[in-house]
Amino acid sequence: MRMWILATGIAAVAVAAESLRAQVIVGTPSTTPGSPVALVDSNGKVAARPLNETIMLVALGSGVVAPAQIRAMYGPDGRAASGLATWHSGGSVLFTSADCTTGAHVYSPTQAGLRGAAQVQTAAGIVLFVGAVGSSYTEAIQSILYDTGCAVVPVRQNGLVPVVTTVNLTTTYPPPLSLQ
Repeated sequence: MRMWILATGIAAVAVAAESLRAQVIVGTPSTTPGSPVALVDSNGKVAARPLNETIMLVALGSGVVAPAQIRAMYGPDGRAASGLATWHSGGSVLFTSADCTTGAHVYSPTQAGLRGAAQVQTAAGIVLFVGAVGSSYTEAIQSILYDTGCAVVPVRQNGLVPVVTTVNLTTTYPPPLSLQ
């Protein structure tokens, strides 16, 4: 009796193993490429392509692509709203004028291949200041624009590149933002 139960158990394992092998499905590459992940604004318009979880690459036209940062949105209870983001601010832009109007410069990043950029909260929205591609240099700075406003700060600062374009992220790509 014991041999019969053992033989039945071995046969059952063999049949189960054979059934599993028969059900193995080998995937084949799709001939249709999937849609790339994109950051989409509240109007459904593609705002940027992600570089990582918080840095997005915004296409500004004429082949100019600049990094812009996002951050999670929070509800009234103080908890992050799942899957929703907004534009980050908190950067600074350095100016050669004493009133933050002319001669805008941003820091040149140390990461290879990334363009210098800064995002600052203004009365009109969060503005992305995009720097030129090229070697950084030292400049005589007279004022710095922060989220809190313009501050007169005369200083010689190195590691800067001139700003070549700006875009109001809040009005061009209104939040909430989501990766889709």
